[in-house]
Amino acid sequence: MVEQITKDESMIREILSTAKKLFAQHGLKKTTMEDIANAMGKGKSTLYYYFPGKTEIFEAVVDEELKNLLRITRQAINMATTAKDKLKAYVRTRVCAMEKFHNLSTVIYEDIFNHLAEIIKIKIKHEEIQIDLIKEIIKGGVQSGEFKELAERNIELFSCTLVAAFRGVELPLPVSKIIKNRENGPDLLVDIMVDGIKGRY
Repeated sequence: MVEQITKDESMIREILSTAKKLFAQHGLKKTTMEDIANAMGKGKSTLYYYFPGKTEIFEAVVDEELKNLLRITRQAINMATTAKDKLKAYVRTRVCAMEKFHNLSTVIYEDIFNHLAEIIKIKIKHEEIQIDLIKEIIKGGVQSGEFKELAERNIELFSCTLVAAFRGVELPLPVSKIIKNRENGPDLLVDIMVDGIKGRY
């Protein structure tokens, strides 16, 4: 079925796509509403019709990027067969995506303290979705016998721990570079973490 896109949805997508490129090139502080409008060949009034200001566009760009990341992550997970391979697909996909969106992510990290409340709100929403996604994988592994029996509260604790650990790999930190530069680093990380919840054979 072909997705039907309204005129408003099409305009919002164009605004976010244009703003994302400008944020990645110049940063949030140096990008103005006028810059975005000029790049689109539109007047500023068009932007203000859909967004109150630049900050709201920035928040929408971040939200859209996280939604896209979740979508491609789910696709990768669905292609894997075992629970362990699903976890590996989760890590690999997110690491690759963060490399691809490096310029934008740098802007996000640089400006996070200026927009802390808004960014945290967006991140919390998407992090809860990630935790639920990992919980699904772990529960599937338990049901199939790939993982040992775990109480519900332990599944939640383990899922939160994995998301926190994997998030660290995505950040541009010295520790994450070691994992990324190591051959099959993300897979080895999952191997090490999952070995602690494997069932007895």
